[in-house]
Amino acid sequence: MKALGQTLTSKDLVHIIPRLIIIIIIGQTLPFKYLGADESIWIFTQMGWEPWGRYMIAIIETVAIILLISRWYIVGAIITLSIISAANFMHFTRLGFNINGDGGLLFGLSVAVVICSLMVVIHWNKMRTKKYTKHFDFTEISDKRD
Repeated sequence: MKALGQTLTSKDLVHIIPRLIIIIIIGQTLPFKYLGADESIWIFTQMGWEPWGRYMIAIIETVAIILLISRWYIVGAIITLSIISAANFMHFTRLGFNINGDGGLLFGLSVAVVICSLMVVIHWNKMRTKKYTKHFDFTEISDKRD
C-alpha cells in the first residue's frame, strides 16, 4: 500500500477498495464476538464452539484486519478468505441462511467478504505474475513452434 500523501491510481484502488470493504464488514462483527452478543453466542453454540471458538475466531479476524492494512495484506486476505469460507460452509450445513430473523444479512455479508478477498488475492497474483514475466519474450517461443 502506498504511504499517505502519495497519489493513488486506479490500479491501486482495485485492491484497496475490496480491502476496505473486508475491514468494515469484519470490523463491525468483532465487538459482537468479543463482548458475547446473543447472536454470536447462539451461532457458536450451534457449532459446539462456545465460548473458546468465538474468541479464537475473533482473534484470528483481528489479526487478519491488521494484516489487511499493512504491506502484508495478501496474508490477511488469505486468512479472511479461509475463515469466511468456513463460516459459509457452516451456513450451508448447520446454521441456515436466516440467523435469528436477520433475513440472510449475515450470510450476504459473508459472501461479500469472500468475493472481496478473492479480488485481492487474484489482483495480487496478477501483479506478481506480471512482475516475474515482464522480461519473457513469448514471441520467440511461438516462432520456434512454426
